[in-house]
Amino acid sequence: MIKGESMLLDGLNPQQKEAVKYFDSPLLLIAGAGSGKTKVLTSKIAYLIKERGTRANRILAITFTKKAANEMAERVRKALSVSPPWISTFHAFGVRLLREDISVLDKNFDRKFVIYDADDSLKIIKGIMKRLNMKPKDAGIAKDIISKAKQEHRADMVDYIRSLPFPASSYSVVADEYRKDLEKSNALDYDDLLLFTTEVLFKDALIRQKWQQRFDYILIDEFQDTNDVQYQIIQLLAGNKKGLFAVGDPFQSIYSWRGSKPSNMLRFLEDFGAIEMKLEKNYRSTKKILNLANKILCGAGDMWGDKILKLHTDNELDGEIENKENENDIEETNYIADKIRSLLNVHGYYYSDIAILIRMSFLSRGIESALMKNNIPYQVVRGLAFYEHAEIRDLVSYLRFIANHKDKAAFERIINIPSRYIGSKALSIIRDHHKTDWIQALKEAKLSPRQRLNSDIFINIVEKYSDMIEGAPFMVLMELIKEIGYFDYLKSEYKDDHDDRIENISELANVFKNLETEGKTFSEFMEDNLLSSEQDRIGSDRSVKIMTLHAAKGLEFPVVFIPALEEGIFPSAKSLDNLSSLEEERRLFYVGCTRAKERLYLSSAESRMKFGSISPMLESRYLDEIKEEIQAGVP
Repeated sequence: MIKGESMLLDGLNPQQKEAVKYFDSPLLLIAGAGSGKTKVLTSKIAYLIKERGTRANRILAITFTKKAANEMAERVRKALSVSPPWISTFHAFGVRLLREDISVLDKNFDRKFVIYDADDSLKIIKGIMKRLNMKPKDAGIAKDIISKAKQEHRADMVDYIRSLPFPASSYSVVADEYRKDLEKSNALDYDDLLLFTTEVLFKDALIRQKWQQRFDYILIDEFQDTNDVQYQIIQLLAGNKKGLFAVGDPFQSIYSWRGSKPSNMLRFLEDFGAIEMKLEKNYRSTKKILNLANKILCGAGDMWGDKILKLHTDNELDGEIENKENENDIEETNYIADKIRSLLNVHGYYYSDIAILIRMSFLSRGIESALMKNNIPYQVVRGLAFYEHAEIRDLVSYLRFIANHKDKAAFERIINIPSRYIGSKALSIIRDHHKTDWIQALKEAKLSPRQRLNSDIFINIVEKYSDMIEGAPFMVLMELIKEIGYFDYLKSEYKDDHDDRIENISELANVFKNLETEGKTFSEFMEDNLLSSEQDRIGSDRSVKIMTLHAAKGLEFPVVFIPALEEGIFPSAKSLDNLSSLEEERRLFYVGCTRAKERLYLSSAESRMKFGSISPMLESRYLDEIKEEIQAGVP
């Protein structure tokens, strides 16, 4: 072994080294929780570049969150002082491909398309349902049905929804109007980024060949979380490549409601003739926690057979596992607060070492109340992120519309901010005049003199900055705020907290100033922030983290609490009559327990307050299965 290779493989165990150095055929690596899969992925990329002479831009590595992609890129950069340009999420890769080749589709989109987030999509669908005299409150249902159809790669989305049983079939007309609205706006939603990527690759053999030839090696992280569309993207990109490497753990598949299919790992073995390797040595948790995790897996379904992992570790740290049965939910939250104080005062932990993982969001309220009473700082990892604040959405929507006059969601948000006296009737008239874009519609609509004056001022502002927005978003933002009198608008609209909102805008200005300094464009800013995930927003401040178990996947903490282990909560009520759902709940419990490095605290309550009345609760079946391991974990 040469010296350079030795350095790259330093710190890897024999199984990890074997996975890094194997290139004879496609490889599926089944990597257990805490087994160092990211280290293997990044080492394999570095090995390809350093030892096999592969150019960095010939390697495509795909994962699921921007945070994971950034971490992979940073590790490779530290090892080689090279950052491969194609370490990406699925959605970000789709954006880059479509910026080049969306024109091949027989649709009215061009390369300057905008990306609609979930809120944009929901507002468009609500507007459609109002026009169709359907209940806008059901827009979320319609959105989920449309999203599921796209995730299952239903290019004939409208016909597919029409074929569903009633009432789902009634949303086919909404899906059709939604599709038309997106095309008119030159906008793609999240699902389109993947769906259209498959359509481009499938439709044009020359373009497909171009993308296949662009990469020598393709590496995919978290393969158990891929859905049908993502799997097809890999198939279309891979062609006959041997340089295909997939990493995943079927027992950490917890996103079936997003369309993920852990069975894709079995398909990968068959479709690509891949060989299989395993990583079972855990570098995160104590033996006590791993014994408990292995016991949870013992109850997994038969389909995985010899693929069930048995985690082990050399970690001799003692740690602690505790299960506390409480009389009621108040006693449970007080137990958590008391235990946290003890962890800090007796065992020397920091607040930031501790996470409380909840199965359902409503559980956070009681926990927050107990932590507040005990002066314990906490962060709830959900809720309003920076770019979701009203004032930030307002100004970013202005910039979006300046960049793209077809953007319906942005136009309808800003046309009356501040008020231009354009009510629902005038807006309906403007919609009727829409042909090519919303500036054209505004110019041609018959409005009252006051509305015409205000709309002309609006048009002048938009057109004045249209050629500047890409390269000078900071300058455009600062001028825009003055021209529309936005700070005055905030003071009149938000009397109690307008100062805080202005501070938020100051931070937005800082973002754009830095963007210009880095030589990045407004479009790059939009892609970067729209394609972020919940995990990307987790801070590192000194506070206890409260988050759902789904949000905790991929993270680790020295101390983990999992409360409310009761039938109907964990496992959830809707899973109790469905075997596959119960299996996913089991996997979610496994994921939660394996987030803990040193100490794991499980708890339940004999009763909870529901709608003002006390309701008895039954202990979770999962606790009953692991009682021996819990007892063995008590110091």
